[in-house]
Amino acid sequence: MGPPLLHSPTPQPEASGSPGPEQPMHQPRRLQVTMDAEGLALLLPPVTLAALVDSWLREDCPGLNYAALVSGAGPSQAVLWAKSPGVLAGRPFFDAIFTQLNCQVSWFLPEGSKLVPVARVAEVRGPAHSLLLGERVALNTLARCSGIASAAAAAVEAARGAGWTGHVAGTRKTTPGFRLVEKYGLLVGGAASHRYDLGGLVMVKDNHVVAAGGVEKAVRAARQAADFALKVEVECSSLQEAVEAAEAGADLVLLDNFKPKELHPTAAALKAQFPSVAVEASGGITLDNLPQFCGPHIDVISMGMLTQAAPALDFSLKLFAKEAAPVPKIHWS
Repeated sequence: MGPPLLHSPTPQPEASGSPGPEQPMHQPRRLQVTMDAEGLALLLPPVTLAALVDSWLREDCPGLNYAALVSGAGPSQAVLWAKSPGVLAGRPFFDAIFTQLNCQVSWFLPEGSKLVPVARVAEVRGPAHSLLLGERVALNTLARCSGIASAAAAAVEAARGAGWTGHVAGTRKTTPGFRLVEKYGLLVGGAASHRYDLGGLVMVKDNHVVAAGGVEKAVRAARQAADFALKVEVECSSLQEAVEAAEAGADLVLLDNFKPKELHPTAAALKAQFPSVAVEASGGITLDNLPQFCGPHIDVISMGMLTQAAPALDFSLKLFAKEAAPVPKIHWS
């Protein structure tokens, strides 16, 4: 599965002038477009989702579940509470986990909701031992996915605040076995997922260039492999490499680990010669310095920290015996 590079909040109107801390900038030609968070569940292949859930549950309980003898199998109900602010993401995974355990989930908030603690998010009903068997797996998945969506939403907001409407994207720096969740979280937060896997885009990195014997040879080989179906992107460390890549047929150029003062003139010079080549900026970009990388000649800003460094949100699942479910306490640090 390779979701397109086109998901984010509604773009801001284009502004004129030169980029700067207090001045609007010309917008890049590629604009991210809105996608309803509720509809994103359709991107998840049911067979893949079921296989993931099965592997997660088997990992947590590969043998005897002794705690099941404590809880028993009587009908029970539990409330899902959000105890930290952020963006709710991961409902399809939460649902799939409890569906496999013969439990039913009723949601009080839609996917993509802004969470204000303490928020009653959902209710789960089913046999007590099944609720508790799925509890930790479901909470881990929801907390991680929501954390990534929250970071992505903050990045998109920072970019829009700078007057820039290009693509804020994730990277392939994801957790092995958990990529589908993390890429989905990016989309819910309004960022682009970038390529889902190696088959979504032919990315020529610095090591490929060394192995191939130069930029031109690497790009021509990639162009031949990509044929008409895939785009070719080339990682470059200088304007000379970027021009060489564009001349050889690259569709996108990745200016990696450039400082902002070097990035923008390099991108401008490249665009002057090759206006149809898209420019991606990456490397060392955080939520704090993101606005410095936004510029009129930058089409994509990719951020590995969205999946590698996003803090998980805090959720809890509490069983209750009476109609009124107790509200959990929050321990502020």
